[in-house]
Amino acid sequence: MSRKRVACVWMVVVLFASVLSSGNTGSVSRAAYKFNQSKKAVTQLENIFTTLDLMDATVDELSAEMKKGNVTSAQLVQMYIDRINTYDKKKKLNSIISINPNAISDAKKLDKERRVGKVRGPLHGIPVIVKDNYDLKGTATTAGSLSLLDLISQKDSFAVKKLKAAGAVIIAKANMSEFACRADESHSLVGGYAHNPYDITRSPAGSSGGTATAIASNFATIGFGTDTGGSIRNPSSWCNLYGIRPSKGLTSIDGVVPLAAYKDTTGPMARTAKDMAYGLETIAGTDAKDDYTQEANADQLLGKGYTKYLSTAGLKGKRIGYLTDSFSSSFSVSDTGETVEEIQLPDEKIEQMVKRTRADLKKAGATFVNLSDVMTNKFIGSLFPEETSYTMEYDLNKYFHDHGSTCPFKTVKELIERGSEGIDYENLDMTPVNGETFADSFETTENPYNVNVNGYMRNNAWEDMLNNRQRLNDVMKENNIDAIMFLQELSVPLHEMEYMVDGQENANSSGTYYAFILGPYVGCPDMVLPMGFSETDETCTKAMPLGMHFVGKFGDEKTLMQIAYAYQKQAGPDIRRIPDTSPALKDKNLNSYLEALMNEVYSIDYSKFKKKPTGKVKLMQVAYNKAAAVKKSDPSAVYTAAKNLARAYDSVMASKKKKKKK
Repeated sequence: MSRKRVACVWMVVVLFASVLSSGNTGSVSRAAYKFNQSKKAVTQLENIFTTLDLMDATVDELSAEMKKGNVTSAQLVQMYIDRINTYDKKKKLNSIISINPNAISDAKKLDKERRVGKVRGPLHGIPVIVKDNYDLKGTATTAGSLSLLDLISQKDSFAVKKLKAAGAVIIAKANMSEFACRADESHSLVGGYAHNPYDITRSPAGSSGGTATAIASNFATIGFGTDTGGSIRNPSSWCNLYGIRPSKGLTSIDGVVPLAAYKDTTGPMARTAKDMAYGLETIAGTDAKDDYTQEANADQLLGKGYTKYLSTAGLKGKRIGYLTDSFSSSFSVSDTGETVEEIQLPDEKIEQMVKRTRADLKKAGATFVNLSDVMTNKFIGSLFPEETSYTMEYDLNKYFHDHGSTCPFKTVKELIERGSEGIDYENLDMTPVNGETFADSFETTENPYNVNVNGYMRNNAWEDMLNNRQRLNDVMKENNIDAIMFLQELSVPLHEMEYMVDGQENANSSGTYYAFILGPYVGCPDMVLPMGFSETDETCTKAMPLGMHFVGKFGDEKTLMQIAYAYQKQAGPDIRRIPDTSPALKDKNLNSYLEALMNEVYSIDYSKFKKKPTGKVKLMQVAYNKAAAVKKSDPSAVYTAAKNLARAYDSVMASKKKKKKK
């Protein structure tokens, strides 16, 4: 604190002391907050929604605050946008590609609905973020590529429609690896490198790393990503979040820039298990434009949703299978389905995280069953489809075709030929459907979905996938298993420069292969739970997060949500940390309240007291002096000072004599 500031504070303290002695009813500068003398000071403070209250706020907490009238959806949207504008670029997080220009007006409409008693559900007025491969009407869908900067969506994706119908406000679109092609990083020429909020020298993984960074940094309440080979789960693991790749067909991919449509999924990422459940039950359901949801009968799979089944007792009686090799080795699968062992021991610090997680699961009621003799690496390798056709060119051409004249490109071929315009294809690794040349139009693109499977046109891998899905479900049923637990990564997120060694991907940047097969190539749900934090290495003193995977039976997301919720309640708050890169912002309302309270304290007329409570007044003087010296840019310090002064003020005012009734 400067000398000038110290002198000013000293003068305020001396003046206040004289006021307490004389009972002067004068007032210092007028505050913007209108103090209500008929209500307790502490109550008034608690009714102010502050930037501190926004930190790690859940859907239920925000809904309750809006219901009480302490905050509006429009105010929440602005508070989150303020955080994005303050931290995202300045702290090199680079999690956001664009802010929805209609977010505030959308929120105001929802506030109007609430005022007349129309509340659509738990997500009414809740700000969310979607990955920038989701179509959002009136905004660009870039998929991280400069080539699509002019692709202004004329309609919403199915997931966005569902979110809007539920009352959610899409406030921004998140950065991602270009065309969602990388699982270890989220880099695009549109948004730059997204960085891990817990250490900006490290990656948040990909391709939904922008969404993960944004939600971990409190830029929205829930985020939505896509997962083809790990793009929801890896970022959730590396950014201390709950995330799920749903059963293939539970959620629609209509209106989402594809990578491989037969594996693509949409799903939520959140700071709590219940918010993850809210997100999933909101976007799940059968879509007339997505026949994967029709084949899966998504409405039936969803049933009555998930949040109503959540309980602290959700793990009692649950049998969780585990795969020993996932905690001690890594294996890859060749094109022929053969497994190649690559022994790779996990970091000792990671082992401690795993032990804590297992202990919490057990305390909450889970029983562990070793499935290693049943689900051998050979068995898991056999779940990899024997043959699979390349679909990306066809999927992208169809997406371009569906957007008609609004799309700047008609084909992948045209997009690549105009690559000299500054488009980066390093992540794309494009291969023609026929393996030789790219098609000149969508109509001439070879269709890889040419096999009739149960009345649906699928690629040549789909029937194998359905059979393997049944095989996995059978194993779980025969062994009475509710979920299968495995460790995907054997080390915390690496530094950016460690991902490539001599031009080759560093093997240490990935762990076991289970997540790549059990979700994408079998279609069963795969959920990540945060295990907490681990110290890293001598190059970085910051603790980093990591998650544990849980695979369930096809369509049994309800059980996974129950496991997640009960686990979170047992593990407690220590598994979640707010990143140092994005603390609570300065709060004008809180500062205004403190000023108003200090004015009120200064103005107390002790002549109206039956007896001046000298001891309480002295305690209030101490609280006042601390409040006068508090740093107004630190909302946590301001709140503490305000609450202490409010308590002291309420105690003094409780001694005030009552007027006699006539």
